[in-house]
Amino acid sequence: MFDTVISGGFVVDPRTLSNRLLDVGIQDGKIAAIARGPLPGREVIDATGRIVCPGFIDVHGHLDGDAYAGELSLRQGITTTVGGNCGFSPCDLEAFFRREDERGYIIRQAEMVGHSGTLRNLVGLTDTRTPASPEQIERMCALLERAFDAGACGLSLGLGYAPGSSMDEVLPLCQIAAARGRVVSIDTHMRTQTDLYSLVEAVSIARATGARMLISHFVYQYGVGVEDEAMALVDCARRAGLDIRMDSGMYTDWATGISTALFDRDIMEDNNIELWHIRMATGEHRGQVLDEALYEHVRREHADDSAIVFTGDEEAIYRILRHPLAMPSTDAGAYRPGEGHPQIAGSFPRYLRKMVVERGDLTWEEAIFRATLLPAQTIGLPGVGRMEVGAAADLVVFDPQTIRDRATFVGLGRPNASPEGIDHVFIGGVRALSHGCIRCRTAGRTLRF
Repeated sequence: MFDTVISGGFVVDPRTLSNRLLDVGIQDGKIAAIARGPLPGREVIDATGRIVCPGFIDVHGHLDGDAYAGELSLRQGITTTVGGNCGFSPCDLEAFFRREDERGYIIRQAEMVGHSGTLRNLVGLTDTRTPASPEQIERMCALLERAFDAGACGLSLGLGYAPGSSMDEVLPLCQIAAARGRVVSIDTHMRTQTDLYSLVEAVSIARATGARMLISHFVYQYGVGVEDEAMALVDCARRAGLDIRMDSGMYTDWATGISTALFDRDIMEDNNIELWHIRMATGEHRGQVLDEALYEHVRREHADDSAIVFTGDEEAIYRILRHPLAMPSTDAGAYRPGEGHPQIAGSFPRYLRKMVVERGDLTWEEAIFRATLLPAQTIGLPGVGRMEVGAAADLVVFDPQTIRDRATFVGLGRPNASPEGIDHVFIGGVRALSHGCIRCRTAGRTLRF
């Protein structure tokens, strides 16, 4: 007798790219059986007409323990988030892991250790345009080793947030990551004014260090008419033996803090960003498009607020996500209800709806592989993203006919509107979500490398 049986659904195995009518038996938090039914269970969930697959893994998020952001992720079918991206992570990862496991979190969490906004700050580099000294580089390397010992799954670089970062400080850190078998995620946001130079730089880092490289939110940087050249560059690097992969969101429009270096005048000018491209996402001015007066005001008086930059070509999203090594991601972060970017609530349902149902760019099996097993393999996450006996019972049951996002941009609608079509989400065998109702907020535990 199993604890729970999910009966009669189309079970998708991302490893074999198969899709069969089967029952799934859950016991003690793990998948205990996958077989033609009926299987006996204390609780039996009828999944007729539904797809049953591993829970989605978001390789690029900024949740870092935020309760509301975790809820919005769970509602999308996300069961694991990878935080600490873009160079920003909790300062003490050992304490972070301990706290999150003691209290429990709504989904599972893995964490990168951030360079640009964390390691640099910890060694006293608060000026984003100041390069590190040899002594500061040595201290950053020691802090990185400590974070890896605590269980960090990788190193994140947000070089656009720290324009003063030199290769003298970046390469030793990436060499440590490569030696420890950890992934390096690199946010190439507006590192230079040359469209593809930031990607050439990322490839150069991979070549010099041997690190496995994950290019973050690919569409933000390259979905401006150079996406084909950018993907060709990635393919060329892979043929040369480099392990480079990419994640990309469902929107060309990106959000970040209004006080960051990305909104400095010279960087905006280098990247052809005009004030009318920018809409405030949080705070008392949310929904408003910037003009000169509002730009100066929010940068001076509302430095903690975030803004959205509207840019790029929507078709680039789909061209990028057709690449066999592209994974969907949210770039979700902590916002108050009614604020933020629709990616925080709609990314994964939108991915499935657009890529499979509406456009037919991917099969269900291909799309689910890229949202589950591929990210698990890329990050090195144990026991998740798999539909096999012994794997964690992190599962999603959804309606392939009705799954869709409903979130829209602030000022135009509700950025936190829940998606449709997600019936159930299990984390470690616990039914955390059922037909839109949160049933458990503490089933998630940290995943340590």
